[in-house]
Amino acid sequence: MSRYQFEQVDDLGRILFCDDPALQLECVLGGLETADGTVTLHPAQTPRMPIALFEFRQAVGVGYFGYVVPKGASLDEIPEEPQLEGAILFGMRRLPPDVYCDLPWILGWELHEIPDEQPKLEERYGYTYSRLELRTPDGEIYSRTWVAHDPEWTAAALRHGYVVCLCGVELGIRGVYAMTDAQHTPGMRHEAFRRGCTLGLNAGGLVAYVDHR
Repeated sequence: MSRYQFEQVDDLGRILFCDDPALQLECVLGGLETADGTVTLHPAQTPRMPIALFEFRQAVGVGYFGYVVPKGASLDEIPEEPQLEGAILFGMRRLPPDVYCDLPWILGWELHEIPDEQPKLEERYGYTYSRLELRTPDGEIYSRTWVAHDPEWTAAALRHGYVVCLCGVELGIRGVYAMTDAQHTPGMRHEAFRRGCTLGLNAGGLVAYVDHR
């Protein structure tokens, strides 16, 4: 990401599917409120659920390469992160240490995918990009990130009509110093994701998807 794109977004981001080994959320479930009542989603009916990650670039206790637990602190003494607590107040659910199949539909939240074409990159590498905006029920932008456009992911989001959005302090996006993406293995990303959940620093839910392409 260029300096310009970095300044146009709030947080680090990634798009992937629930069966990605870095998350291992193959059985994400939730409930949708419809005119006919509550509809429970089943993993067999929602193959390859699309997920969007928003890892706070600036947060309490976060250095350039991740969260640093205060020395000697217990889980009850972990400082609260205002951005995360705000999302929970607006309906997101804090992820427990063992994430099973109970993510809620968050009424009013929306995930907007907006084309952000970079002609020089597309001409040289064939890349196209999207800006993802996670918006609260009052229409305010809660978080923005910039990701390489994935037609398969977008098609899944359009088919389902919603995306699992996870936001927090440690979702497995940051690697350690000087580590390449290839060196930052799915196992290492999964370990960081679970660590963030254990510390109570990640939250998520099912969010309506809005495509601007």
